[in-house]
Amino acid sequence: MIFKKAIFELTNSEIDLCNNLLIASPDRHIFNDIRLHLRIQDYYKNTVEGNVLFFSSNGNITAYIIIYHIIGKKPINYFSPYQKSLITYGGIVCSGGRSQQKLYLKELKKYLRKRRAIYIKSIPGTDIGVYRELGFKINEKQTLYINTQKSEKELWGGIENRIKRNIKKGYQSNIRVDVIIPKIIEDIEPLYEIYSELCARTGLYLHSKSYYFSILDNNNYEHSLIFYAYKEEQVVSAMAVLQFDEIIISWFGGTFIKYRNTNAASLIYWEIIKYACSHNLECFDLLGLDIQNIAFFKKGFGGYELPVYHISYNSFSYKVVNKIRKLIGR
Repeated sequence: MIFKKAIFELTNSEIDLCNNLLIASPDRHIFNDIRLHLRIQDYYKNTVEGNVLFFSSNGNITAYIIIYHIIGKKPINYFSPYQKSLITYGGIVCSGGRSQQKLYLKELKKYLRKRRAIYIKSIPGTDIGVYRELGFKINEKQTLYINTQKSEKELWGGIENRIKRNIKKGYQSNIRVDVIIPKIIEDIEPLYEIYSELCARTGLYLHSKSYYFSILDNNNYEHSLIFYAYKEEQVVSAMAVLQFDEIIISWFGGTFIKYRNTNAASLIYWEIIKYACSHNLECFDLLGLDIQNIAFFKKGFGGYELPVYHISYNSFSYKVVNKIRKLIGR
């Protein structure tokens, strides 16, 4: 059985229940943390509606999926997650195995029958076989994980020589890296300036500064860090990272174009790896290998590739209604 509830209407006990399911899930990831999505929904409240679909069995909630759709757009196409939010992964959160997941996906398909469709970007390493069995369309991408449950010496040994040289040059150039816990909007100012320049240069979508701060703000919910690289007293590079349980993720960042030869980016990534190692974290997710030159840079740090699946399902009625709307130009 499925029932839907708006993210803003969740009670504290329902939020706690979701967090407990998430911690127990093999697909645990901060991008499925309800507390993060409360902030996203607050920002998008006038244009996008966020809901949680709860799956229940014998009166007990056993799984959930966070979904969004654009307000006023018909027929309804759900997104898990809402891609424009920069939240990268979604999908069903449950503590059960393959057989239970299959039951939840069957229920989800039933729910989508009434002129609905869904697009899911899965957690890395998701068991995709059940989705294929049930007729979901699959498109495979890759991300890069580094196992940080190793010694610093072992992690250094896994880095390619080209990256090692860059890191050493960064140290020799007196680049230093500081880590801050953002709690006021001024904490993200240099990060936002760097990312604004990157977006202007590459055409990436740029949100307002307040949006990024709403996600990174650690007041009442500690989950993020910013790594800043300095040349003397000038910030030259930055990376925002998110952390949940034992996984740390590089979310967004960059380097000022005039300082791109300082090797600060290589130094920041190495400092994140060392941080994860010293804090006994399980792994570092470098978040995507879609852009060729960035993928080449990331792969230099070692690690292993994991599949990320773009999953979609369009109900028959959704296809019919969508085709009619296209024919009549609506």
